[in-house]
Amino acid sequence: MFEASSTSAPRGLTREPHRAAPAGRRGVVVLFFAFFFVAFLGLCAVVVDLGIARTTQLQMQTSADVAALAGLAGRDAPVSNPDQQRRQAASLLAQLVFDEDLDPATGPDQYRLGAGLVLGTGVSGVNDPTGGVLDPGAPWVPSLQLNVASNLRNGDLVAGAFSSLDPTDPSRVDWHDESTDYSRLDFIPEASGTAFLARLRRTRPNQPLDRVAGVSSAGPTLPYLFGLGSAALGTPDPAAYDPRRDGITVRAAAIADARPVTAAGLARPGLPGLAPLATGAAGSEVRWLSFDAAAWAAVPVGGPFTAVLDGSGVISGTAAGLGLAGTPRLGAFALEGSVLIPGAPSPELDGLAYASLHTRDQEGAPPQLRGFVAVQIEAAVVEAGPTLRVVGVKLDDTVAPANATAQPTAALDPSTAPVAPNDARLLAPVLAR
Repeated sequence: MFEASSTSAPRGLTREPHRAAPAGRRGVVVLFFAFFFVAFLGLCAVVVDLGIARTTQLQMQTSADVAALAGLAGRDAPVSNPDQQRRQAASLLAQLVFDEDLDPATGPDQYRLGAGLVLGTGVSGVNDPTGGVLDPGAPWVPSLQLNVASNLRNGDLVAGAFSSLDPTDPSRVDWHDESTDYSRLDFIPEASGTAFLARLRRTRPNQPLDRVAGVSSAGPTLPYLFGLGSAALGTPDPAAYDPRRDGITVRAAAIADARPVTAAGLARPGLPGLAPLATGAAGSEVRWLSFDAAAWAAVPVGGPFTAVLDGSGVISGTAAGLGLAGTPRLGAFALEGSVLIPGAPSPELDGLAYASLHTRDQEGAPPQLRGFVAVQIEAAVVEAGPTLRVVGVKLDDTVAPANATAQPTAALDPSTAPVAPNDARLLAPVLAR
């Protein structure tokens, strides 16, 4: 016979009755969640709010870089009132960085580019989180003030002189710092200086140096988004910084400095460059104006010169030289030889032009390019022979408005004697800071 199986639980397994949580532990999860949520908002403030600020600063820095280079490039442009025009060009290009069709007159662009968004609540205006819903407005696009009359150090656009290192203490760490009144140790405002500073800023309204008509401008600060829910407490003192009210200040500044040109291009219609004299005997390569370095050093700055090119490619006159071809780059060896004198001088032989300086290591060696200079060509005429006579003026240090670069190139042999160190040079803008 079979016995009925037992209904008891298997050995080792017992049933525990359900027990309610102690009264003292009820709501602990909610409390933990509240603490976690505040910490989470703080983390979001770091990731999102500071991320937006960093992106905005990068956008502003790009605009400042472009404005600084444009402002310096126009210093010696062959136009009327070059200082006014170069500042206008710098201000315009700072805006065009954020314009997808490069036309400010077309209004808001599809992609809403700008130096960071302007965020408002729709209640009390920009950066006022006292009520309403944060609505993204149009992006902020800078309108840099020209600062042309006074060239004040707090201006958006400032001409001056730049020094990369403290001459008495090269290891000084605060050399490139900018103080609250915008004074700098590395940059001294100077209307005719060979450097140019451009700055963009989004600052609090109570900064008097940031919003001076004709001198400086500033956009609104960036408001905190997630940071408003963190532990960043406000203050009723209007003079003190209040994260909720004042948001995040963002600044960007760039300094372009003029450095000796290392390579230049041939002149084109409407584009200054190396003065084209003739072509090679085969009628192929263009020969440009190049002076013997020692002969050019003997011409005083601001003094006249005469250069006469004959069919052999040799230049005689008050400034001896050659008609050269090849790669117009510092340190390169150029081509010389007989040339074809044109029936009429090139239209580019008028006004501002560039020329190279060359030396020879020894008699019979090919000419080596040692530098570039600027000249003001006043007349060019083809004479009997035929020969090409060019009359002009030697210019002082001149910033090339275009068609030249100061980027590093092939190094010269250290044993090569340098070009006259006090000679006038052709310069090109580079970003120094």
